[in-house]
Amino acid sequence: MAERTFGWVQEAYTLDNLKNVVSVFVPDSRINRLLKTDKIPRLIPDEDKREEFIRELDQEEIRIPYTHLKGKGTPKGYTRSNAPCSGIIQAVLPGQRKEYQSDWPADSFLRWAVSIGFLDYDRAADECSLSALGMQYAEAVEGSKEEEEVLKTALLSYPPVCRVLSLLMKEGHMTKFEIGAKLGFIGEAGFTSIPQSMIVEGLSAAEEKEEKTKLLQDTEGTSDKYVRTICSWLISVGWVKKIPKQIPGVCRGQGSTEVIPQSYQLTLKGRTICNHITGVSRCRKIPKRVMWDMLATKAADREYLRNRRTHIIQCLEKSALTPLQIQEYLKQKGLEEETETILDDLKSLENIGLQVQKTRDSYRITDEITGLLFPEILQSFLPVKSEVSILKDYLRSHLTHIDHKYLILVDLGYDGTSDRDYEIQTAQLLTAELSFLGGRLGDTRKPDVCIYYEDNGLIIDNKAYGKGYSLPMKQADEMYRYIEENKERSELLNPNCWWKIFHRDVKTFHFAFLSGEFTGGFRDRLNHISMRSGLRGAAVSSANLLIMAEKLKSGIMGYEEFFRSFDTNDEISFSHE
Repeated sequence: MAERTFGWVQEAYTLDNLKNVVSVFVPDSRINRLLKTDKIPRLIPDEDKREEFIRELDQEEIRIPYTHLKGKGTPKGYTRSNAPCSGIIQAVLPGQRKEYQSDWPADSFLRWAVSIGFLDYDRAADECSLSALGMQYAEAVEGSKEEEEVLKTALLSYPPVCRVLSLLMKEGHMTKFEIGAKLGFIGEAGFTSIPQSMIVEGLSAAEEKEEKTKLLQDTEGTSDKYVRTICSWLISVGWVKKIPKQIPGVCRGQGSTEVIPQSYQLTLKGRTICNHITGVSRCRKIPKRVMWDMLATKAADREYLRNRRTHIIQCLEKSALTPLQIQEYLKQKGLEEETETILDDLKSLENIGLQVQKTRDSYRITDEITGLLFPEILQSFLPVKSEVSILKDYLRSHLTHIDHKYLILVDLGYDGTSDRDYEIQTAQLLTAELSFLGGRLGDTRKPDVCIYYEDNGLIIDNKAYGKGYSLPMKQADEMYRYIEENKERSELLNPNCWWKIFHRDVKTFHFAFLSGEFTGGFRDRLNHISMRSGLRGAAVSSANLLIMAEKLKSGIMGYEEFFRSFDTNDEISFSHE
């Protein structure tokens, strides 16, 4: 089974390019002829592929393998800027400094076209072909009433578009960070959003306009990127307008504000369009296109999660059920789940744009769902739940005071590619949820996170590793350096003066390493740091940090006891049985 991630789209913006991508599949259309007679012969260096591509584009009913459309990544010896064209859709999309684009934008446009129903995807053959709706779009005159109607049907069939529109209808004026925080699956890698408070803090601290611009351009989570992409489509069809939003600032006294340019409001046309989401005012409710692939993206056991959520959608399409009844339904399908997990999934299905109606204790999906099919391969192969998901299920039933969005820390603790997100979410949990002061530093020659409460401070190093973290000596030495810099507080030792994050009243310090789990000789290194520095510290997994957070917020643990937990030179551990 090919690994495709239909349902979530980034970096595919313009409707003109989308129309060209769809028109590839219309025999003898302008773009189809241009590819066969000019672009493919000139741009595809591989003679065999060149001939094969032209033959595929010459069929009466065009069906093309996904790999031929998307092309390949950057071959050895090339960079992204000079890699040869290797896919049909690459040749369709004009680049900034060359006539074609790389495989990533080609994949993005293909995902967009499949996700909104303009292209059909045959999973068994890993091929794309034109849908009836796609043919209508390709044949509609640009700017015509027909084109407008087809786009309305396609965009409103895509649940995340409906989610963004519904949020703007309810809230009025929102930044991409405010929308991003409410889009996607709760507490799951693949759906990160940068806390807006952190952005505002960074903007307030920035001295130069260039610094602010760089911060706004470079800092966004995956959900924030989805919002930016979706809003670019909605601006193109006139449903949304981009209007900068002023947010109360920090650091510069009362009345100061910071501006976030990527902020959005509905137009009058957009407000009318929203009637089609709920089907009010004689407006036809458009069926939602939900693909199996969109029901989880980055999680290690995403096939299992997609299956569970598909079962939940399918049972709630038929009738209203309580969480206990859903639990029983899943059990009949071979899935053992806690009701807390089911409730998080129900909220998540709303977060991706489905209409989940709650009546007393029962839930029902009021949308008509199309396109949701289990891949055939799953009839002979049943995905199993990962240890990470089992751990998150345990935590869900114990986190009654802590927002379940912080379960993302468990995923991030094992994801070696998401260091920044891991640091940001750790700092957010400790400051926004638990009243610690401080925050994320996470830059060259700075600890990742520093927090304090009254006279106690904690220096934290986040380490995300797929198979557990052993605390190598190099990183132990790095922590020792931070401890010494904090003691000396000399600009000569470190000109960035990161220790200024602590209030001058903070006198007692501990250190901590945070990871998914710990392996090997990490205890020896904790003792080594402690022996050299005179401070004591601890290792703590994401799961155990969440349990500590719950104990602290519920009042079972006090702040003094929290800091004393780091006195062990060992791992802080609670039973997860």
